[in-house]
Amino acid sequence: MTDKKAYSVIRSAGSMFRLSAIKPLTLFFFLCLFISPALSQQLPDYDEIAVFVKIPRTGGMDIDAVIRDDEIWLPVTDLFSFLKIHNVPSPGLETIEGFFINPDAVYEISREQNRITYQDKVYQLQEGDLIRTETNLYLRASYYGKIFGLECTFSFRTLSVTVTSDLELPYISEMRREEMRRNLSRVKGEIKADTNIARTYPLFRLGMADWSVIASEEIHGKAETRINLDLGSMLAGGELTTSLYINSASDFSEKQQKYLWRYVNNDFTPLRQVIAGKIRTNAISTIYNPVIGVQLTNTPTTYRRSFGTYTLTDQTEPGWIVELYVNNVLIDYVTADASGFYSFEIPLVYGNSIVNLKFYSPWGEERTKEQNINIPFNFLPHKVFEYNVGAGIVEDTLASRFSRGSFSYGLTNSITLGGGAEYLSSLSSDNFMPFLNTSVRLTNNLLLSGEYTHGVRAKGTLSYRMPSNIQLDVNYIWYAPEQKAINLNYREERKASLLIPLKIGNFSSFNKVGVTQTVVPAFKYTTAEWLFSTSLFGVNTSLTTYSIFREELVPQIYSNLSLAFRVPGGFVIRPQTQYSFTYNRFLSARVKVERPLIKNSYLTLSYEQNFRTPMKMAELGFRYDFSFAQSGMSVRQTDDKTSFTQYARGSLIRDRKTRYLGTDNRTNVGRGGITLVPYLDLNANGKKDKGEPKVSGLNIKASSGRIEKNERDSTIRVLGLEPYTDCFIELDPNSFENISWRLKKKSLSVAVDPNILKTIEIPVLAVGEATGEVKIQRDGFTEGLERIIVSFFTASDKPVAKTLTEIDGFYSYFGLTPGDYYVRIDTAQLNTLGMLSEPETIPFSVKGGAEGDIIYDLNFTVTYLPDDTSAAQADKAVVPEIRKDTTYMIIHEVVQELVTISEDSWAIQLGAFRNKSNAEAYRRKLHKLLGKDVEIVVEDGYYKVRILDLKTREEVDRNIELLRQNGVTELWVIRLKAKQQQLVLTEKVDSIATITETITGTAAPIISTDMVLQAGAFRDENNAVRLRDKLSATINKPVVIVPEDGYYKVRVTGFETLEEIEKMIAALGFLGHRDIWIPSFRDTAAVAAPGLTIPPDTITEAVTEIPEIPVDEKEISEAEPTVALQVGVFQKKRHAVRAQRKIISRLDLPVEIVEQWGYYHVIVTGFFTREETYPYYPELAGLGYPGITLIENYKSRE
Repeated sequence: MTDKKAYSVIRSAGSMFRLSAIKPLTLFFFLCLFISPALSQQLPDYDEIAVFVKIPRTGGMDIDAVIRDDEIWLPVTDLFSFLKIHNVPSPGLETIEGFFINPDAVYEISREQNRITYQDKVYQLQEGDLIRTETNLYLRASYYGKIFGLECTFSFRTLSVTVTSDLELPYISEMRREEMRRNLSRVKGEIKADTNIARTYPLFRLGMADWSVIASEEIHGKAETRINLDLGSMLAGGELTTSLYINSASDFSEKQQKYLWRYVNNDFTPLRQVIAGKIRTNAISTIYNPVIGVQLTNTPTTYRRSFGTYTLTDQTEPGWIVELYVNNVLIDYVTADASGFYSFEIPLVYGNSIVNLKFYSPWGEERTKEQNINIPFNFLPHKVFEYNVGAGIVEDTLASRFSRGSFSYGLTNSITLGGGAEYLSSLSSDNFMPFLNTSVRLTNNLLLSGEYTHGVRAKGTLSYRMPSNIQLDVNYIWYAPEQKAINLNYREERKASLLIPLKIGNFSSFNKVGVTQTVVPAFKYTTAEWLFSTSLFGVNTSLTTYSIFREELVPQIYSNLSLAFRVPGGFVIRPQTQYSFTYNRFLSARVKVERPLIKNSYLTLSYEQNFRTPMKMAELGFRYDFSFAQSGMSVRQTDDKTSFTQYARGSLIRDRKTRYLGTDNRTNVGRGGITLVPYLDLNANGKKDKGEPKVSGLNIKASSGRIEKNERDSTIRVLGLEPYTDCFIELDPNSFENISWRLKKKSLSVAVDPNILKTIEIPVLAVGEATGEVKIQRDGFTEGLERIIVSFFTASDKPVAKTLTEIDGFYSYFGLTPGDYYVRIDTAQLNTLGMLSEPETIPFSVKGGAEGDIIYDLNFTVTYLPDDTSAAQADKAVVPEIRKDTTYMIIHEVVQELVTISEDSWAIQLGAFRNKSNAEAYRRKLHKLLGKDVEIVVEDGYYKVRILDLKTREEVDRNIELLRQNGVTELWVIRLKAKQQQLVLTEKVDSIATITETITGTAAPIISTDMVLQAGAFRDENNAVRLRDKLSATINKPVVIVPEDGYYKVRVTGFETLEEIEKMIAALGFLGHRDIWIPSFRDTAAVAAPGLTIPPDTITEAVTEIPEIPVDEKEISEAEPTVALQVGVFQKKRHAVRAQRKIISRLDLPVEIVEQWGYYHVIVTGFFTREETYPYYPELAGLGYPGITLIENYKSRE
């Protein structure tokens, strides 16, 4: 096993370079060579590269991996942390311990013993199965599946790893909960975007088309072909859907064709929807034929606030995925068990809601049929009124006239009243049917609803949910004896069901017990059902028992048992059987085997035998998914009959504005889409003008739908969106290769239009950088001035940004859009410091262009105002006092921290202490001040005081202002990015106060016109000289060094009054000098009165030195420097040259450009130790290069 050295392939967060972008041919060539001369280092026999780990249906991230030959090793801590699996590595990565999902499933990965212990079982590893580098411990990918059930499929071509598991991993659970929370927040309107894009209402646009062809034939029998074509468009601002259906076995029928136009405007409260065509009636009467008519309603299509849940259970195909939509918004999805059983917790919302279910097979097949579910409870908020009226003609032989009107009113938030009337002309009697209904929420867990229709029926529903989540539902329906509206001869229906979720330790199951009794004029019969569903030892099990009781007949009792499990080879086996307890025999048996073959192809084989009849059936099916269509075929043998079926289905998507004609293998009619066109806004007017090019590289995240990128024309499309909802889109501002490209808006909320693609142009600004210097001039001497506030304004005096000068007076700001600006020094600070600026303002212009613009030499020179010549005050004697000599040691150390962040946030660091008591005291003070949690992070021997979990920049600014008002003048703002691992530059600030109190006795010191300020006391004279020279260059007072008591004391002299001292203290505070105290005596004999004894400075403890920058006093070796910083990797050489020149001109550091694999690495050289690099991290980040990587054992190529 070979340890990897520092710079083989190193990727740091924030860098614009991703190894996953290397072309496979180049990477293959690299792997064949094994030895690269890059950076004059010897590479080991494996490569540590970045691969993309993805979880189907949830997402993924980039992590480092090790590749040797055709095999891949994945980092244990990185992978487990991404999957939210508990792991604790030892300091030297010799062991990694934790538990896998369940706290009882403990594991240990031991590098020293080369083994893995999981659930008390020991797996001995072979040599080379574990690979250790400086930063990670890598495990051969096959062991993740063998031991933990994490099947890792590596694609060398795409440099990606797909992780699948039969278990619901914590990461998947979290993503699912997050998706549900995001959807709920989105439909409630809680998510705010930078830009809101409203609905459009075009006169006519054709956008979507779905098609399907199914042909079946039987040998020596009949043949049939069915063709279906659905067209989706917008007409007169509304949604138009038409459907054409042709069946070769029957004549063309208008009844089988569909057409519907719907106009929706949720913002117009009196009338939100107008529907025309073949309408949905929601009728009480039994109507078998379509109704052609018009409906009007003020019910919105959006999902409203939920106040509870209602459990829904039903059946579908085994193993199918069922999606729950409430008012076209995806709320949840589940997988049906081995018998096809599924259950949902449907949120109960205010208002009439359309609840739809959509079904998908395990192999990607989509069932286009939507099942509409009626929830028996309808609540409206207090004083809210909704109505729905409609009328039309029934396509029956009588051309019956139908009409229905209904209303609902929220009497309170817990009581909703409703009513209306229905009319059907084909009824011979009682064709006018008035009705009343109500919904009452007695408690949060007890719901009651009732309805009465005159001359037809009365019904009621009660639902009670217990604290243990057991739900009881009771339903009763009474039918009028002579009613003709409903085509049933029932007199009563009585139903009761009990839903019981059961969890004992690791075992969980779902039970449903139900009883239904139906009363008809001649008899009554009762059915009972008990369903038991669980998953045990990887086997999905469902057992359903039915009982049918009828007077004077033998009860019929039988059970269905369904199983589903995986076996090696990727096969899924689903056996089913039915057994009759009445006749003590098996009634039928069925087995189905499924397996995915090559990519996008699936094979199914099934066999069924009915023991009550001699019928036997076998079927073989094959399906292949093209990008434009799904196609399949099957052959079925039923006894001596053989039949064949072939089918194909797909869709077309057209966007006239972008000249796009696309295909899809999913249905799209009734849905919407969004086309994003990022372009370079050269003139920054926010509109795409002629000649402004499209730009590539933009990455986005969408709250729903699927994202498709067109690399050829750089457009991005979000498809499969539910109409009339808002799609929340996040734009990644760091995804462009060119660092000068910026986004003005970073999030969009787009109202989805039905049946069309909405085009949105995304302006990308090429921003410029303005640089200059602020120098102070005094007595003919000029020097850079630090910590001066420089403000930028537009030509119309609108503030743009502020920045601070650095230690040498240099300042820069990167992010100016094309236009006219001017820059000036902050006037309030100038007044406080008593300074004048020359010039007062400097105008400049930022030109447009693809590469941005750089403006140099925006230089200012400041001078002090003339001295105040007010008369000196007389000396005054002071009373005895306690003098406090307070000094601070401020430690600034820039370090790299590898952090994993679960969501975007900010943090404020206010101090890093060696002494825990100091950190704890500071934490308590901040907690009392801010009223929020302040954390102490133990790291690198420091106790870091941080305010964490700040969600927005506005919240950061509010905390900064509060801290500033309470005397905090130095802090560090940290931006934490979500779902990635990155090296974060932090600055540890240790502000430790040493306070010495000395009673000066009864001597009366004389305060003369030669008062002084003491700025520091040092044991090292060089430190005192440095502070004296710095103060002399920035203030207009004499600065002297007074050797005393073994210290070199730096003092500012020449003051006439106490007011001058107060002004100087404020000025020095602005310049960053806060460690100041005022001696209350003269230690110079020339000023003392004759015979007066002046007590010496009686500091009892050593005073901490105050160096401006920590100085490493060790002698530097004369050996060749071996430490370097990689600041960026560029595809174009001119970008690397530009970065090289910029760093040399600003920081005066040696910079090399190294070409490797077609990329240009910018390397800052000349460092002997890691510590020497620390001060340059913020400097380089300020120049626009935050993605910095430390390189050790570097050998210069120049």
